[in-house]
Amino acid sequence: MKNTYRFFVAPELLTTEFVRLEDAELVHQLGRVLRLAAGTQIMLLDGQGNQYTLELTGVSRTCVTGRVLSTGPAPDPAYDLTLYVALIRPERFEWVLQKGTELGVRRFVPVHFSRCLPNERTDGRKTERWQRIIREAAEQAWRGRLPELAAPLSFAAACTAVAATQYTYILWEGSAPPLREHLAPSAATASYAILSGPEGGITPDEIALATQHGIMPVSLGPHILRAETAPIMAAAVLCYAFAP
Repeated sequence: MKNTYRFFVAPELLTTEFVRLEDAELVHQLGRVLRLAAGTQIMLLDGQGNQYTLELTGVSRTCVTGRVLSTGPAPDPAYDLTLYVALIRPERFEWVLQKGTELGVRRFVPVHFSRCLPNERTDGRKTERWQRIIREAAEQAWRGRLPELAAPLSFAAACTAVAATQYTYILWEGSAPPLREHLAPSAATASYAILSGPEGGITPDEIALATQHGIMPVSLGPHILRAETAPIMAAAVLCYAFAP
């Protein structure tokens, strides 16, 4: 079923053999955009690691109905990665959300670093757009879980949150050991938190505060990466290190 369409839906819709979908946007996509008809099979995901093969039994303008043929675990990385990403320019932050989702990031936390630009703020409309980007990327990438998008944190609050994770790192362009040296195969099911800074860089005071919280500065190599490239490269390092 390589070409099966995949969609995230609320878990409570998948508790019985027969499913009724009434979300207007999803119904429009299935019926009017993709023009799917009864007998077509699609994949529904509950966002919690389970997938359901659904055979459509009816498609109308207001709802789509179907019957669950099979269910099972959906593919997703065994490790748990949270990216704490500086609030950079919106189009670049969106790129991080999209590519990070494709690379297995479990949750995204926007962070206000000292050198974030004043206009880099969030609002309800922007958050809704970001969640849609994450959802579409997760469906395209065959993710089993829908990544979370947390509320923005100050840098100090982010350090406190990061410290509760098993393995914690902050990407640093200064003198620091490579990230890859701290990824042991035995830790393939562990939880990871990575802090990534803004376009203006991370201040020495922020590095000092991070290390006080036990967060290890690490390097991604000798080159200076853009603010949107660094977190994606870090996610790719984990993805490669722990590939099944």
